[in-house]
Amino acid sequence: MRNLIYPLNWEEVFAYVGFPAFLKPYAGGGWKHVYKVDSPEEFFENYNRTGDLCMTLQHGVEFEDYYRCYVVGQEKGPHHEVRSEGSAHERYVKGNPQPGPKLKERIEKDALALCCALGYDLNTVEFAVEGGVPYAIDFMNPAPDAEVTSVGQQNFEWIVEAVAEMAIQKALGGENPVQELRWAAFLNGPKGLDGPAPKVRKKA
Repeated sequence: MRNLIYPLNWEEVFAYVGFPAFLKPYAGGGWKHVYKVDSPEEFFENYNRTGDLCMTLQHGVEFEDYYRCYVVGQEKGPHHEVRSEGSAHERYVKGNPQPGPKLKERIEKDALALCCALGYDLNTVEFAVEGGVPYAIDFMNPAPDAEVTSVGQQNFEWIVEAVAEMAIQKALGGENPVQELRWAAFLNGPKGLDGPAPKVRKKA
């Protein structure tokens, strides 16, 4: 909190984050109270609707591809469920091609690195790809949507089987030691994962 001042220097915030941007709750779901803003005027108009919600302002990625990935158990590779070529709020577009080998490898590594650092055994990580670079724009979903009507029969069957396998392994393996989570793991990358930490789009 040391970087907070009162009153906020909004001009500095806008210069840092840029437009277009998304104003959204720091913790939420279902795209409730999420606003795309293209100017300071639109920001304040929508910010005044949020009441006492704690909000974040996130730079909008002008993406050409969009991927939502399941990660199960911190070991099993993410399952690339969907690609959305429309706006980010459109629910899961199914049946589109998988990413190329290089992008797929990068997305899998980054998604797994985030989940290991956060200590999540189940998560969805959403990437917006701009200029060939995947930016993690949503990655704190430990109870992700897996409804068959949302994700389709093939993805539904995959996630049910993967989570069941994880539950059985944990039951047979007994109690796991409590994992101490530190920000250093998030910033430096978890042990055993090579390469730089995943790109996370800047927020204010």
